[in-house]
Amino acid sequence: MKHPIFLVVLAFTMLYLLADNLLSRQSPSYAIEHPNDFVQKILYKNPIEITQKGIIISADRRGHYSGAGLINNQPMEFMIDTGATRVAVPAKLAQLAGLKIGMPVISQTAAGSVRSYQTIIPSLRIGAITIYNAHAVILEKLDQVLIGMSVLKQFKVTQFDGKMTIEVND
Repeated sequence: MKHPIFLVVLAFTMLYLLADNLLSRQSPSYAIEHPNDFVQKILYKNPIEITQKGIIISADRRGHYSGAGLINNQPMEFMIDTGATRVAVPAKLAQLAGLKIGMPVISQTAAGSVRSYQTIIPSLRIGAITIYNAHAVILEKLDQVLIGMSVLKQFKVTQFDGKMTIEVND
């Protein structure tokens, strides 16, 4: 007869692997990389709802407003960052999108002062909203695109009950 502790360890290991797999499928970047995954379609509800005047983004489980968008038709994960002056793009993603590296500047981030590079994003799309020639910076140590105030100030932005509405000004 097998030791009961072995069965308990095996059960916990299996549960951990299953839970880890299901949680990884809930991120917006997984949705970009695996658009036809049937389990993903069941688990992941697109946080972006398109309206006549703009979009509504639902907060994720951490309270952040994030989702998937396009920079120069290249899919990328983004997060709304009302504390950011400009749009910030990770260096790896900037290269994928074909963004030109401009003049170096020092950016103030939550991690302190960092070197970044100015750039212009020819086309930035989130849901039904498209922005052309958005001023941005390219940062080395960044995981996702941060949508800052240089874009958000062009819209009417409201937040209530776990939803952020971004609409065209009338």
